[in-house]
Order: sequence, then structure tokens, then C-alpha cells
Amino acid sequence: MVWLLPLFGCGGQKLPPGMPKLYPATVTVMQDGRPLEGAEIVLINTDPAVNWSAGGMTDKNGVVKLRTMGQYEGAPLGRYKVGVRKVEVPDIALPLDIPSDPEGLREYQRLAREIAENTFSLVEEQFSIGRTQLEVEITASNDNGTVDVSPAIRVKIPAVPRG
Repeated sequence: MVWLLPLFGCGGQKLPPGMPKLYPATVTVMQDGRPLEGAEIVLINTDPAVNWSAGGMTDKNGVVKLRTMGQYEGAPLGRYKVGVRKVEVPDIALPLDIPSDPEGLREYQRLAREIAENTFSLVEEQFSIGRTQLEVEITASNDNGTVDVSPAIRVKIPAVPRG
């Protein structure tokens, strides 16, 4: 028996209706001359008529292999603003359910405070998606450039005020 498998879009993946052709694309993120590992990257097209964003996480070499809508390999051609975010969070397990007993609730609140007090941003706010001036152009070539988010920082993230 012979099976025939149809191929769709980039890398044989079936794309949603209306999604443009995707091209394999990578972007390298550097900070103080070193690759920035574990950063979240979001690309927003500079053309407001294009609704497809791309992004991913950087590897140990600071390289992100872009995915559109988080699941489709590659990105549409075009010019993009690049937002970069990296947060250091303590390795503390917070229970999924808030305890109802007073002692359990106090421990839950203590852990939540410890997490909030020890969470830091490692990339300047100027590189966030709403403020960034960093841009790359996705072309038919795979390597779409390098962005630099220097200097390295470690800034406490303010706690969210209670409403």
C-alpha cells in the first residue's frame, strides 16, 4: 500500500485560511556582547494591515526560530518591530488551588510574596513590544539579523497593586 501525503505551506504544515506564505526565519538576540538565552521574542509587523505576528524563545546561542501564531513554523515576509522580554522568577512551587484553611492560606500568601519579591526583569523596558524601536526584516533568507538589548540589567518587577 502506498500513502500519498499532501504538503501545505511552509515545511508541509497546513496553514489557516488567509495566512500568507511563511518563510523559515531566525533572529539572534545579544546582550552586552553575549547571546541572550531564554528570552521571549515577539515580532509585530510594521504594516498595520498585516495581522500576523511571530515569535518564540531564544536558545543558548540567543537564536529564536520564529513561529507564527505560536504554532506555524516561519514568518510572513515583511518588516517587524521586535519586542524582547526575559524575567527571572524564583523556583518556588505555588499550589494551583488557594487553600481554604487559615494556616494553608497564610503559607500560600507567604510563598506568593516571596515569588513577587524575587522576580526580576533582565531586559530594559525600552525593548518591550509596546516601546521597542528594534526592527528586523523577514526575507526569503533564513538569517534575518541580530538585535542588541544592552545593557544587561536586573530590575525588580513591581508588585501588581490590589484593586
